[in-house]
Amino acid sequence: MAETTECDVLIVGAGPVGLITAFQLAKFGGVSVRIVEKHAKSMQDAYGRAITLFPRTSEMLDQLGLADDLLQNCFACRETVAYDASGEEVHGRGWSFMHDMKDTAFDFALVLRQKFQEEIFRNALRKYDVEVEAPVELTAASVDRNIPVAHHRVTAVLLDHRDGTSKTMRCKYLIGCDGGRSSVRRMFNIPFEGTTSEDKWVRIDGRIKTNLPKPRTYCSIESPTHGNVLWAALDHGATRIGYAFTDDRANAHPQFDEAAAVKEAIEAVKPFHLEFERVDWWTIYTVGQRIAKQFFTDDSVFLAGDACHTHSSGAAQGMNTGIHDAVNLAWKLSLVLRGLAAPSLLKTYQEERLPNVQRLIQYDKDISRLMTNRLPENWQGDPNADVNVVLGKIMKESGTFNSGLGIFYEIQPGNPLNVKGSLLSTVRSGMRGPDIALFRPGTFDRTRLIRELPNVASFSVLIFATENMHAIPETQSLDPRNSPFLQYLVTKGCLTFITILPKRAPSPYELLEQEHLGRAYFDDEDGTAFRRYGVDHAIGAIVILRPDGWVGTVSALKSGSEVEDYLRGIF
Repeated sequence: MAETTECDVLIVGAGPVGLITAFQLAKFGGVSVRIVEKHAKSMQDAYGRAITLFPRTSEMLDQLGLADDLLQNCFACRETVAYDASGEEVHGRGWSFMHDMKDTAFDFALVLRQKFQEEIFRNALRKYDVEVEAPVELTAASVDRNIPVAHHRVTAVLLDHRDGTSKTMRCKYLIGCDGGRSSVRRMFNIPFEGTTSEDKWVRIDGRIKTNLPKPRTYCSIESPTHGNVLWAALDHGATRIGYAFTDDRANAHPQFDEAAAVKEAIEAVKPFHLEFERVDWWTIYTVGQRIAKQFFTDDSVFLAGDACHTHSSGAAQGMNTGIHDAVNLAWKLSLVLRGLAAPSLLKTYQEERLPNVQRLIQYDKDISRLMTNRLPENWQGDPNADVNVVLGKIMKESGTFNSGLGIFYEIQPGNPLNVKGSLLSTVRSGMRGPDIALFRPGTFDRTRLIRELPNVASFSVLIFATENMHAIPETQSLDPRNSPFLQYLVTKGCLTFITILPKRAPSPYELLEQEHLGRAYFDDEDGTAFRRYGVDHAIGAIVILRPDGWVGTVSALKSGSEVEDYLRGIF
């Protein structure tokens, strides 16, 4: 008889999305998690795969305490360049949107090949005594709807390829992070809607020699034969070349092997010279855009990352989008499993992530066609337009989406997480909470908001205080000592307070004439923090940040009761 074990969450797939999801659940505590991967680690490490983390993804990983190790190993790419077919540098094309990635400490593309990222995430997960079980394959899964939600209603059968045995696992929630060919998606008959084009692209990584003027950049070369060629400086001194694999390229070789991939890469970057000293990895892949019909089914099964959406690598969004999924989901699931929030909160995962994935897919369809020297399918402009100019324009228009800094979650009926508050500000519900410089009392050491608010599945109340705040009696309702409900959330680790003061003083008390809530910090002399959040020094404000760093609501200081109202909608 097969062995049966139990856990709270079973994660299938140990790529970055699965690893980060497991890491968060383990880090937040109170939840048992298992993660399985059908491929042996040696096989996973052989893949070049994704390489780039954009600013918002880096910010989220920073809040999880994962960014420092990434920074120690990455290539921080701040420079981009585009060359036309004659080798002349052209401006405003290719990856030029990266020059506009501001308003963040991570004002660069963090380039680190996926196998190195995965090793960092595995090591971080190991600190919480969670190991990836591999090669272990999910062979069957079902949900018993007679068992209540948030109980062990999912049954999974796992084949351990190390010894050939099958084991049965009962869990409360199953998360499929198992890629575009997801077994979880297939077992629960979730349609994967969209198209797979006939377009194919080649990617090849290695050590090179070249006469390209700016080789250690994110570069595009506008080739008339190989499309908009990707040239990306990688970690550890390597470089990635990517080009369109057209019929002409395929027909030129009886067998398209590594030697052919290298030969075509050399042709693709002309008029520049290219020589490979070493090839680390190469692949051909088919471009397609698909979205799962459900990201959450049977109140117990989730899909994340490529398991619920696939697209081209044209804008380097794949791993970024998957990590956004993981960060959006994990804190919600943690709160539910620890009995702090109702299971209905989990429905917001699909409600928030699906519209952003749909935006990406539509944008990706245009990008992938333009990168193969074709205008978008429903192009209404000049039929003779230069595809490279159009590509540069679309990439620039979508720059804040690409960087992740402009990704937002709509205010929707029934979603308690994004609520319009009483104060109209430049920072609104559903937007990313800007990372701002803050200064510690006494030493006036500079720090950043993100560093002071790690993601521990806790909501944060930012109090942008006015001088003599005691003159606003309504602020007393913010003090947990005056509210058993707020005190309960603080005790459970679900609520944190930060007081931001408009100017420096010998102590926070000198300005407030009362004790501050939580930790206190000062704004700089120019009032940058207040201004970035659109707060008037004379009026102040209250901003609630969700655990993932998006704004929940914004209210006036005199409307302190809105804080409790907002939180009661969740807890």
